[in-house]
Amino acid sequence: MQSSGQDFRYAATCLLLLLSGVELRPHGWAGNRRQLETIQRGILDRLGLQEPPVLRQRLDQDGVRRARQLYREKLSQLRGNRSRAESQVAAPPRTLHLLTPKLERRTEASAGSSCYNLVLSRTEAFHQELSVMRAELRLFEKSLSTQDVSRLNASWPSRVEIYQLPEPGQRNGHPKLLHSYALDATTLSLDLGAAVRHWAVSAEQRLHLQLVFAADVSAFLATNRTSQGAETLNLVVETQEHLGSRPRKARALEEECRKSDGKCCLKSLKVSFQDIGWSDWVIAPNSYYMKFCEGSCPHNYKPASMHAQIKARMHTLSKETPAPCCVPAGYDPMVLMHYNSDGRLVSTLFEDMIVTKCHCA
Repeated sequence: MQSSGQDFRYAATCLLLLLSGVELRPHGWAGNRRQLETIQRGILDRLGLQEPPVLRQRLDQDGVRRARQLYREKLSQLRGNRSRAESQVAAPPRTLHLLTPKLERRTEASAGSSCYNLVLSRTEAFHQELSVMRAELRLFEKSLSTQDVSRLNASWPSRVEIYQLPEPGQRNGHPKLLHSYALDATTLSLDLGAAVRHWAVSAEQRLHLQLVFAADVSAFLATNRTSQGAETLNLVVETQEHLGSRPRKARALEEECRKSDGKCCLKSLKVSFQDIGWSDWVIAPNSYYMKFCEGSCPHNYKPASMHAQIKARMHTLSKETPAPCCVPAGYDPMVLMHYNSDGRLVSTLFEDMIVTKCHCA
């Protein structure tokens, strides 16, 4: 009797998670008949069906082709409506990040020039969900005077070449030239926008660059010496949140969760209507990616509100207070082309079917 009660509670939990857009990561879910029936029951309830429709007449190949074409048109119309709605929304505010990359001078530079390796580390505030608007590396505190230029013992304007270095330990890696700039006497900052923009959306925790100056600028660089004795420059990065929800590829989702060390993140699971035995009455899509939120919620990690921050801190002080939960923070709609109970082909729009991002609440 106790086992039956546990099974009922388990099935009820799976149904509630499905209807709310949150799905646990199942193990062998296709072979678990009880869990499969729970998922099927949840979808049928959302469609207003007591059971899968009994088809009196199936579409021929030409009819299926026309139905899928209609499905694609509805998707295109939906995306167009969302794009227009997003264009009317005010642009999100921009944020300035002051980063301090480490600077190491290389001794192999030729006479009259200077070469530096620059390493930039990612911070928690500078994450993959941000769009980089600009990234400027502060080179000099003030414009160079005529006397300063003469002390460089080089023709001016001078040039600087920016290379991307391979990751440490990467075999057969070679520096890749990204940009070459001409520096005049009034240049205070170096534009690293392209390099930082590419790094921001990657899964790499550090950016390795090399700066090669045609003049020896070591005496004029606006560097600071840290407690470890290394030199640093100031990098100002201006970022902006993405407009609207942008679907992410399954590989990117896996990389995000792999880097999160078990913290709250968005995962993805492919669901095939053929696998659950519904390919005869669900015309399109053939499958979809059920995205779900999973992971722990330590203090100040993706908080949904001030309440969530306080709740997380209270949990660290006393386990009597439950920790925040990793839950959906946004959704994308989904269109389902299917037969209804009357055997007619219809399309149903689910506004909150696909989770797009997670937070701790």
